[in-house]
Amino acid sequence: MRLAMTLVLLLSTAGIHAQGAEKTMLASDGKTQITVPGHWTELELNDVAEIELGHAEDPAYLIVINELKEDLFGWNIEKHSRVTLGGLLGTLSFPTVEGPRAIKVGGSPAVQYEVAGALEGQKIVYIHTTVDGPNYLSQILAWTIPSQVEKIRPQLIKAVSSFREAKGSQ
Repeated sequence: MRLAMTLVLLLSTAGIHAQGAEKTMLASDGKTQITVPGHWTELELNDVAEIELGHAEDPAYLIVINELKEDLFGWNIEKHSRVTLGGLLGTLSFPTVEGPRAIKVGGSPAVQYEVAGALEGQKIVYIHTTVDGPNYLSQILAWTIPSQVEKIRPQLIKAVSSFREAKGSQ
């Protein structure tokens, strides 16, 4: 009996530590990376995203879309943020927007909004972040549902804050 209780305790403790673990994921093009909770997995969420991660049971999701600054003319962080935010708002019913907030992500300037709305009958809360990295303008879109936002927001913010260009990118 004592051995069984010890095993149960060890297994439950191992599960807690595994869920609290983090992992760093490299973009499909190898140019950027992000650190997320260890139980998140790669998903197929967006055809153009270089990073697509999440966990359906939380529910928490995140994508990253990078654009090489060298290929863009007349773009800066403000324009990129406005255009990508406008694209998101165009997909939502009854959107509300909080922000912008000027922040730093991985040491780079960033602009962040929180957007709530409905998409195909489902309410969603997004954290929309544009990062002005050394080589890329990157859009990070992280989301969950309203009933889980207070629980999941810290995970999403922490993941977004960990984003950076990988060494030797470009």
